[in-house]
Amino acid sequence: MNTKGSVIVLFLCFLTLFTLTDCSTCQKNILEGGSLTFKLTDRPLNDNDRFTIKKDNKVVVLKKNNKQEGPGIVKKDSLELLHVKLSDSGTYGVDVFDVTGINVKSYSEIVCVYAKVPKPRVNITCQDEKVDFRCDVEVDKDQRSAISYSWHKNGKEFKKNVFNFSINAEEDKSEYTCTAQNPVHKSTSDPVEAACFKHTLFGFDFWFMVGLLAGGGGLVLLLIIVLVTLACRSCRRKDKQQRDEEELRLNYVNASQSSGQQKSKHTARGQPAPPEPYDDVSAQEVPCQAEPKPRSQQRGRPPPPPIDDEEEHPPPLPQPRKKAQVKKREAPL
Repeated sequence: MNTKGSVIVLFLCFLTLFTLTDCSTCQKNILEGGSLTFKLTDRPLNDNDRFTIKKDNKVVVLKKNNKQEGPGIVKKDSLELLHVKLSDSGTYGVDVFDVTGINVKSYSEIVCVYAKVPKPRVNITCQDEKVDFRCDVEVDKDQRSAISYSWHKNGKEFKKNVFNFSINAEEDKSEYTCTAQNPVHKSTSDPVEAACFKHTLFGFDFWFMVGLLAGGGGLVLLLIIVLVTLACRSCRRKDKQQRDEEELRLNYVNASQSSGQQKSKHTARGQPAPPEPYDDVSAQEVPCQAEPKPRSQQRGRPPPPPIDDEEEHPPPLPQPRKKAQVKKREAPL
């Protein structure tokens, strides 16, 4: 009894181990959107044959009495399922019987459906003297475990089955690509250079010096603009001041000329012209036989027009020259 019990226990353990191992391995790998085919018999399928296909102990396709229930197309000795989905992954059991009820074929297999692998992206991280490479792929968690990675350097395989790696931060112009793949599909990233080495300028970091020079150049440009603006304003101010002085000078000259004309007019209107001087020679030529007639009394001078207080006082009028008294000649004897 003990021996039989031990054998039974070993058999159960072996069966359990076999089942677990079988469940952990996909026997069929199908790309999402493809077709899944189950072989029914080793001979052409008869119309009277019946079969059952189960997925995880649930009937998916059933054929009996020459009628088929469920999806799939029978082609000779196989059944084909079209446009499979990710949810179609699982363990399938196939049982086929002839018209007499004899089991013609019976088996089970694990089917895994995978989605297309999206294009990966290489991320580079610079840390001190090392450069880290990482291959990022946007996939679901249940699909991530089935993806494997490989790296190529300048078109040649560089590393395999690694998600990330590191190299020394040296000047390296090599191109690195990452390939992500599952059992039925793969995709490769764009080539990337390990551009993490430091550029120096005058002994300092390149980008620091570029920023410093750009800031200094901007400050100098700003100062030049300010100086040019101030110089233009100063020139404009001088031009305006010069024009104002010219206008004031012109106004002063015009005012002087107008005041002079007004003075001359007042003199001409207000005062008579001075009398002509008497010539002694003409007086000597006049015959003295007859005494000169007395002159008619001169008219009085018209009063001068009133002069405004605001105007300037006119200059004094010139006094007429006094005539020299002509001595009468004595009559001839």
